[in-house]
Amino acid sequence: MLKRSIGFTLIELVIVIVVLGILAVTALPRMVNLQTDARISALQGLKAGMQSAADMVHPIAIREGYGSVSHAEMTIEGEEITLAYGYPAAIASDTWAKLIQTTFVDGEHDANIPSEWYFHNPGGNEDGWIRFMPKSRKSSSEQCYFTYFEASDTEPPHFEFTTSGC
Repeated sequence: MLKRSIGFTLIELVIVIVVLGILAVTALPRMVNLQTDARISALQGLKAGMQSAADMVHPIAIREGYGSVSHAEMTIEGEEITLAYGYPAAIASDTWAKLIQTTFVDGEHDANIPSEWYFHNPGGNEDGWIRFMPKSRKSSSEQCYFTYFEASDTEPPHFEFTTSGC
């Protein structure tokens, strides 16, 4: 009578390891891509909140006579908001932090302070633009940000995304 051994043969173990390796190779890039997608989605969510706030502020600014003024201050719900042609100005602390009720930290100068969002505006408030980055990419050199360009006398504000480093 032949005795049947219990267990796996070497060939069966190799096949299982190969199958697991193939699964790992196909699943790993998808997992890495999920982090990229999450960062881009977070940026798009912040942009949507900022766009909504700008769309709500603009009619009020026009009613108050600030629609064609290059620089103005307006009080909304007890907060002083800086405007440029009736839209929120490109100032993180004086405008956007108050409108969307969050904290922004300067990613170049205060990068060690924990925050959900970081900003960078190398030329100060006079440039008319500001970059916003998520906490995992807190430097604009990491190429994962969007830039808010404030309104001018001929153009409404607009956003430009840079996501090659997300």
